Amino acid sequence: MGVTIKDIAEKTGLSITTISLVLNKKESRISEKTRHIIENMAQELHYSPNHAAISLATRKTNTLGLIIPKGSYYRPDDMLFPFEQACRNSGYNLSFSFAEGDEETCIEAIRSMLNRGVDGIVFDGSNVSEAFYGAYRELVLKSEIPIVSLSGSANNTDNNGGNLPNSILPDHQQGAYLAVSQLLDLGHSRIGCLLGPRDTPMTADFIRGSAEALKEFNRSPDSLPVFFSSYTAEAGHKELDAILKQDITGIFAGSDVIASGIFRRSYELSIPIPKQLSVIGYGNGSFAADLYIPLTTIGVHFDRIARKAVHLIKRLGQDEGAQGTEFIQPSLIVRASTARA
Repeated sequence: MGVTIKDIAEKTGLSITTISLVLNKKESRISEKTRHIIENMAQELHYSPNHAAISLATRKTNTLGLIIPKGSYYRPDDMLFPFEQACRNSGYNLSFSFAEGDEETCIEAIRSMLNRGVDGIVFDGSNVSEAFYGAYRELVLKSEIPIVSLSGSANNTDNNGGNLPNSILPDHQQGAYLAVSQLLDLGHSRIGCLLGPRDTPMTADFIRGSAEALKEFNRSPDSLPVFFSSYTAEAGHKELDAILKQDITGIFAGSDVIASGIFRRSYELSIPIPKQLSVIGYGNGSFAADLYIPLTTIGVHFDRIARKAVHLIKRLGQDEGAQGTEFIQPSLIVRASTARA
C-alpha cells in the first residue's frame, strides 16, 4: 500500500486537513514554513496522490485540455512546454489535441475534449476567421466547463473579435507598433509588412499597430505595403521577391516562421541581412535566437499566457462569471537581424 496523507500527518504532527490543503494546492492561510515541512516530508516518503480517488470525491479530473488547430499562429513546440509547466504548477495534468482549422472541426474538437471529462479547455483560435466567433461564443457561454481562448482583438469596438469571453492574448496591436517603430527609428524609409491571412483579428491588429507607428513618425499609412499570406516559412520565401520590388529595406514579418523563410530567400538572392535588408519577426519562438542571423523579434511571452490561462480556468471553475479579454504586453527583443538603414 502506498504512502497516504495520514502517514504524513503522523510524521509531521500536523492535521490531515492541513496536509490535504497543501498537497492538493488549495487556497488557505497556511504559512510557508508549514507548507515546506509538508512538501519535504511528502517528497521524503515518496508520496503520490491517488488521482482516481480524488476524482471520485471531487468530480474533477484535474486535467486541462489544450486544442491547437491546423495552421495555428502559435507553434506547438512553443506552447506545449509552457502549458504543461503551468498545469503542473497548478496541480493539473495536460491533455492536448490537434484540429483542422475550419469552424466545424474546431467546434467538434472542443466538444470532443469536453466529453473527455476535463476540468477546463484552452483553445488556440489565433488563426481562425471572425466568422467562427459566433458559434464559438455560444458554445463557451453554454458550457458548464470553463473554456479559455487565445484569440480575440485589441479592437474592443468590434463585436465579433473584440468581445470574446474568457480570452488571454498578446496585445498584437502594441506588438506591431513596437516592430514598425523600431524600423522607423533605425531610419528605414521603405518598410513592408508580410502578415498572415487577411481576415483574422490578429492581422487587423497588426495593421492598426503599424498605422499607429507610422502616424507617430509623421508617415502616411499608404507608405507601408502590406502583403498577406500564411504563417509559414514557405510564405516568407515565396513573397520576398514581390516585396523587394517595392524598394523595401525593412520588413516586419507577422511571425518568426515567416521571417525564417525571408532569411532563406535573401540568402539565395545574395541579399545580406541586416546590411541590405532588416527583418523583424514576431513571437520570439524557441528557434529565433538560433537562426544563422539571430532574429530581432517581438516577444509575446508564452509562459505568461499559459499561467494566465490556467489561472483563469481555475477562477472560472469557482463559479465566477464569464470574463472579458486580458492582454499580455509584448516586448521588443533586439538581435542581429536589424541595423540602421
